[in-house]
Amino acid sequence: MLPYFGTCFHHCHATGPHLSQTRCMGLRGLSRCSPRVLSPTHQRPLPQLNSGSHDSSCRPKNRGLCLVALRRSTIAVGEALPHCDDYVKVVTMKLFLIAGALALISAAHAQTIRLEAENGQIEKGEVQTETGGFSGRGYVGDFADDAARVTFKIPPVKAGIYRLRIRYSSPYGEKGFDFKVNGVGSSGQFEPSKPFTWHNAGKIELKATTNTISIERGWGYFMLDAIELSPAVNAPLKPVPTTLVDSSATPATRALYARLLRNYGSKTLSGQFDTPDTNYIRQQVGVLPSVYGTDLVEYSPSRREHGANPNGQTEAAIARIKKTGQILTLTWHWNAPSGLIDGTYTNDEGKAVEAPWWRGFDADATRFDLQKTLANPNGLDARLLRRDIDAIAVELKKYQDAGIPVLWRPLHEAPGAWFWWGAKGPESFKSLWRMMYERLTIRHRLHNLIWTWAGDAKASWYPGDSYVDIVGTDIYPEDSRDSLAGQFDALKAQYDGKKPIALCEVGGVPDIARMKRFGVSWLYFASWTDDLGPKKVPVAELKRRYTAPEVINIKPQ
Repeated sequence: MLPYFGTCFHHCHATGPHLSQTRCMGLRGLSRCSPRVLSPTHQRPLPQLNSGSHDSSCRPKNRGLCLVALRRSTIAVGEALPHCDDYVKVVTMKLFLIAGALALISAAHAQTIRLEAENGQIEKGEVQTETGGFSGRGYVGDFADDAARVTFKIPPVKAGIYRLRIRYSSPYGEKGFDFKVNGVGSSGQFEPSKPFTWHNAGKIELKATTNTISIERGWGYFMLDAIELSPAVNAPLKPVPTTLVDSSATPATRALYARLLRNYGSKTLSGQFDTPDTNYIRQQVGVLPSVYGTDLVEYSPSRREHGANPNGQTEAAIARIKKTGQILTLTWHWNAPSGLIDGTYTNDEGKAVEAPWWRGFDADATRFDLQKTLANPNGLDARLLRRDIDAIAVELKKYQDAGIPVLWRPLHEAPGAWFWWGAKGPESFKSLWRMMYERLTIRHRLHNLIWTWAGDAKASWYPGDSYVDIVGTDIYPEDSRDSLAGQFDALKAQYDGKKPIALCEVGGVPDIARMKRFGVSWLYFASWTDDLGPKKVPVAELKRRYTAPEVINIKPQ
């Protein structure tokens, strides 16, 4: 593999200037009302409780009393009740429910902690007041220094999982940030917002003893106002559709998808790109990852024109899958069909940039313009675009003929815009995805593909439910202990109950057992290679993570 493939989103942006919401249902206060109380959902009188005899001495005395009914309750307290005994029972029951609900709400509020940034330990920053709308005495800005951070000491809490919210302002666009909880690193991304607003940073784990949270620079150039912590609830994943988007999918492909879904939400399949790192895991741990990944990059026609040789990669992968029984995932770092710079140029910052032909999948190494190409379907570049898809179809058909289904992950990481297929925005990208789907599925009759979209939680980039089987993301955490709860929860908020969620490409090896405590449950993960793969994790820790009961591996034959 090429050494720069593993360049992570955070690293790419670090040098320049630069998810599910908790709701609380409250109770209405006591009030007075007429004896006929309307249903809050149907706006009509609710039925009487029973058809027994009426005690007229009871009704007038209680006719003016109205107690609160929980929303959608089948009993509306406040309706004139037919019998005093019934009335007492209902009131008693309702008061009990109200007291319990108020106790829960009170407990939740008692455990919610809000801390102002200006009261934290500030390094390489200062308290400011120029931007209005802050809380407290001010906010901390503007995280320009590489060492800028604010550290919060958390008051004593009950040990457990908490939701972290950050109040920020980011007037200069989207900004990445880093944070640490008791020394365990994680990261997130602020959406552009000049007014101060809240960002859901995901879940964190707090101890019963002293805890610290530090918000650090990341890309920098944002303002920090406050943080808020509240107990988190891990809601289970919803069932997803069991059918593939390709109604003509082969029996083997349908069987693989059913196999994947059997453990979704309870266990995660392990995965690894490339043979050397897969062999390393076998040597160190004694197991094979369930998923084996490889790349069709060398089959790109513009690479072949420059002398690239795949050396029978497809045939070797087929032989491996048949021998090991692993699941195959294929990526395509698609060298642009034309416009390769293949030389050195000066960028907008006046720096010399090396752009050899073999870096032709990077947006800054080609002049290929997807938007213009799609606007002229009869033009040369459009014909070359289709030619490239047809060339890859030849390799995919070999897998189909061998009876091997594929987790097909093309056009990955498009929202990052560092690859040419994402550089012209979401509409061009989605058009290309759909064109590829139709050309491979209809024209080439390839029905062994499980279409896997590796993007992020931005709905504007999603190709659509009719074109995607699995949604996922590619993440390169600085700290391999990162729970990735923020990223998972953001995807879950968009796709839970619609599509299974996978960690399609990851730096290091994720700690799946730890992630489960945060409600994070990937369909599968696939680690990258070399120092950005399993070798990033100490051997003893690698063994622990791979042999956790929540991880599904394959026993070597």
